[in-house]
Amino acid sequence: MASLITGIAAVVALDSLNNSLQDDIERNAKELLGADLVLNSTKQFEGEVVQAIDSNFSLAGEAELSSMVLFKNTGYTRLIRLVALQGDFPFYGELLTRPENAYEQMKTGKFAIMDDALASQYEVSSGDTIKIGNTYFPVAGVVTKIPGGGGLAATLAPSVYISLGELDSTGLVQFGSRINYSMYIKTNTEEETTQLIKNVEPLSKKYGYSYETVQARKEGLGRGFSSVYRFFSLLAFVALILGCIGVASAVHIYAREKRDEVAVLRCIGSSGWQAFAIYFIQIFILGVIGSALGAIAGIGIQQLIPVLFKGYLPMEVSFNISWTSLFMGFIIGTIVSVLFSMLPLVAIRFVPPLTVLRADSQATRVWSKTRMVAILLIIIFPLSFAAYQTKSWLTGALFFAGLAFALAALSGVAWLLLKTVKRFFPSQAPFVWRHALANLFRPNNQTQMLMVSIGLGAFIIATLNTVEQSMLSQVEFTGNENQSNTIMFDIQPPQKDGVVKLMEENKLPVNQVVPIITCRLSELKGKSVESLQNDTTDSVSNWALTREYRVTYRDSLHKSEELIEGELHKRISGKDSVWVTISEGMHENLNVKLGDSLVFDIQGVPLKVRIAGIRKVEWSEDPPNFIFVFPAGVLENAPQIFVTTTRIDDQQAANRFQQQLVMAYPNVSLIDLRLILNTVQALFNKLGLVIRFLALFSIVTGLVVLAGAIINSKFARIKENVLLRTVGAQSRHITQITLIEYAYLGLFAALTGVILSVGGSWLLTTYFFEITFAVDFLELVWIVAGIVSLTMLLGWLNLRDIVRTPPLQVLRKET
Repeated sequence: MASLITGIAAVVALDSLNNSLQDDIERNAKELLGADLVLNSTKQFEGEVVQAIDSNFSLAGEAELSSMVLFKNTGYTRLIRLVALQGDFPFYGELLTRPENAYEQMKTGKFAIMDDALASQYEVSSGDTIKIGNTYFPVAGVVTKIPGGGGLAATLAPSVYISLGELDSTGLVQFGSRINYSMYIKTNTEEETTQLIKNVEPLSKKYGYSYETVQARKEGLGRGFSSVYRFFSLLAFVALILGCIGVASAVHIYAREKRDEVAVLRCIGSSGWQAFAIYFIQIFILGVIGSALGAIAGIGIQQLIPVLFKGYLPMEVSFNISWTSLFMGFIIGTIVSVLFSMLPLVAIRFVPPLTVLRADSQATRVWSKTRMVAILLIIIFPLSFAAYQTKSWLTGALFFAGLAFALAALSGVAWLLLKTVKRFFPSQAPFVWRHALANLFRPNNQTQMLMVSIGLGAFIIATLNTVEQSMLSQVEFTGNENQSNTIMFDIQPPQKDGVVKLMEENKLPVNQVVPIITCRLSELKGKSVESLQNDTTDSVSNWALTREYRVTYRDSLHKSEELIEGELHKRISGKDSVWVTISEGMHENLNVKLGDSLVFDIQGVPLKVRIAGIRKVEWSEDPPNFIFVFPAGVLENAPQIFVTTTRIDDQQAANRFQQQLVMAYPNVSLIDLRLILNTVQALFNKLGLVIRFLALFSIVTGLVVLAGAIINSKFARIKENVLLRTVGAQSRHITQITLIEYAYLGLFAALTGVILSVGGSWLLTTYFFEITFAVDFLELVWIVAGIVSLTMLLGWLNLRDIVRTPPLQVLRKET
């Protein structure tokens, strides 16, 4: 029952959470978007776009860009997401502030409000002053809730909000500034929204902007949460499979202990089917009770999960009970109790009556139709359930195959370890150690089953731990190995020499000074972008045709680049004089190959180029990196901005330099990769807590399986240890033997799971996540030590009754 309860609780809790999320997304989609339709662009909207919108519709505007903010009260600086708002945003949902009038105050005057987390981190309160660009803003309050914001978004990109009318005063809107514009539209009916989409869709292709509807936001959130749900539901699936193993193990031991009773029933005329039915009904009733308790426990746990996820979701999760999940858990638990008890109970049918007279009489192994059907159903059930959990037969089949391989590997390694120990048995060791080790080979000891179940729990937690460590190490590796950890961008040409001089005055290395030119495609392989957009047979994505490209020029490869095809970018004499290189992957998006032509619109000036080569780019290594790289001698006179990079290892030096940079060049933004590293690391630590909590179901189920097997074998151990006491063994000897035996068992099981987890983690990180494999062996040692300790604790708790039982009571069979 305990095995069943933990497995079913995991399945019900996660399925109920998923149903609540889907219901909340369905109900709150408009509140999450804040409008009926949102238009997004990297440039200000053309008059034609504004004219296409009915004047009866309510409009609100937003401009979003990255900027530095200086907190005047502390002198600290921080890269933030600056959001300039105009109009009555949001039309749906709530924008809550503290104090309540802070948002209205921001819209009517030169005030700013900011995310609550940002204000707390930098100790900013209402009335304090911050500097954004050239302008000082008093802080009117903090934002506690905003449609589409807060949660994880606020952690990674904290926001400061000002009125759109004050944006120009900051001096941040300059040539080359990357600004994203949004127009929020509120219609009166869904029919008006549909008609408006038809009106603006041709314009979106023409001017290269995008739009988002309530349905698109709903589907996007649904897909995101669905991916998370599938991952966590697989953890619940593993817990359920462990529960199945626990059910099968417990019923197997129970059935063997009832052989004598079955033999007596057979002697007085009971048929094999009647004997089978007696115990099957017992197990079925226990399964129904366990399933009901597990489903109820799962609903209770579901109330706790949203608390763990708090801060990661852009909306509040309801605590509604999912009756569908409750019913599903009850049905699945009942099926599990029937399926996984059927096979071990089938053997009861073939217990011979002679067992009453001869204890060594064995049941005949018959491959009956019942046994074959049970085996077939036991295979089909996990496969079907995995497909149901992942919503894909292929994914379910692959996961089922992987789990089957893991179980087979665990069983094989456990068998090999036992054979190795038996082959090299320490015959010269003291009696206590020898007897404890020999107990692993005792008949009916279930050693291999225990090692598989506990080893699988160790395998899961060790694999999750190693994958998490690899992700963290990947971020740390990128931050530590890069030549630069500080990037300054949006530097105007007249400011370049001044910024470089400021770096030199602070004794900072000038690692890169990179020019950046913004441009768009106007032709591709001799066809205009407009004709390609209208060609329904063309496979080039619209975003690749209409996006704004940021390119640079140089005559060499950057350290993060490798030329994998063609030649380096170059300039030659003749008609086609400019040859550029393109990044790997983007040539597939644009469907271009070596020698193909493109025409770039560079601030109104067309420039024809051809593809000379394809570069492989490690985007995370020493940014900035680029899709297109031009040769020198072509773009030097084009309007451009500069990016420069350096490395700062001392925090005080970093604070001092950032303050000087903001005061001298307020439009220049600075990215501190160390701050990003710390933010991501803190995020991983929080997510790791959630993952460990959900993986705990598997571990607890594995421990329940262990405890169940230990308790079920108690009577056999009582008889064995009583015999030891009758020949002179003392209670302390029995305690030592038992604890050492369980130490062996826990150690072998943990080592089996952890060794396999290292190989499994390497495969996952290398081929699935495609990150650098990293393992923390100290944490793996702690996992092994924890499993060994828990196994010994369970063995000791089980031992107390054994030590207290009088030898004569067992010898006379009075128990």
